[in-house]
Amino acid sequence: MTTVGSLFTGYGGLDMGVMIALDSSARIAWTSDVEPGPCKLAAVRWPDTPNLGDITRVDWDAVEPVDIICGGSPCQDISVAGKRAGMAPGTRSNLWASMFTAIKTIRPRLVVWENVQGALNAWAVSALEPRSGLLGNEPARPTVRAAGRVVGDLATIGYDVCWRVVRASDVGSPHQRARLFVIGYPHGEPWDLRRATGTSEAARGWPLSHPARSGLGNAQHVAGTLLPTPQATNASRSSAGYGPNLHEIATSADLTEFGPYAEAIARWEKVTGRAAPHHQHPHADQAENHNSQHGSSNGSWACPTATSPAQT
Repeated sequence: MTTVGSLFTGYGGLDMGVMIALDSSARIAWTSDVEPGPCKLAAVRWPDTPNLGDITRVDWDAVEPVDIICGGSPCQDISVAGKRAGMAPGTRSNLWASMFTAIKTIRPRLVVWENVQGALNAWAVSALEPRSGLLGNEPARPTVRAAGRVVGDLATIGYDVCWRVVRASDVGSPHQRARLFVIGYPHGEPWDLRRATGTSEAARGWPLSHPARSGLGNAQHVAGTLLPTPQATNASRSSAGYGPNLHEIATSADLTEFGPYAEAIARWEKVTGRAAPHHQHPHADQAENHNSQHGSSNGSWACPTATSPAQT
């Protein structure tokens, strides 16, 4: 059975996504979080799984080895929404160093690191920096970025690395929420996807060199299936090679009132299976129910009006 180690667990979304993609029968061997909410959730979701707690205090030699280590180290210091303090000693984003220690000790078959897109340009302190002639050696030269440090650290212990930015809109949500995913694996042994055929066995991932691998030749990856992106038009038919038109997927009778936001709203209606509320009267349905229960005759909410100091 494939085993997964979860760092910076949160609600477990990254771990669940990896398991769905690679092996739905995988087992979470351990988690690591210190926040009360995630700790309570993990205790319910994985009641028999140990929470290692503070990642900076874990003795990784005493931890159960796993096939996959997943983690999204804190983003506050590399996010464009934060202070951009960088991945440096003393910052929360530098907890990547503790995740790297776990990887060096356990040496899993796969590493999945997730973070905000800001990791591509936020600065980082790296062991590469002080070396003569390398990137960032001179004050006027560029510095290593957070994502570069992660990739470089993994390379120093013999891991090959690939990465990609994936947006929420790539899978049908009406917002970007771009996230960077870095995938690492021992040199020459990328995780391969073996789909079971003729049985109920779950999909399972194996390195190319694993004897259980079969059926995919030299395939290095399997493309995901994305939700179709609708065209921003109400044409009578869909154009070849494009997704459906707005009127073909929307659940609202008329989306033209939403103007430039119509396409995003139509897509979200498709995802949620619910019609969007009216943009000018978002609580109209609740108001109608309220008024029918309390005998109001004007069919609208009774909203308090502001009063001037002279009226009070």
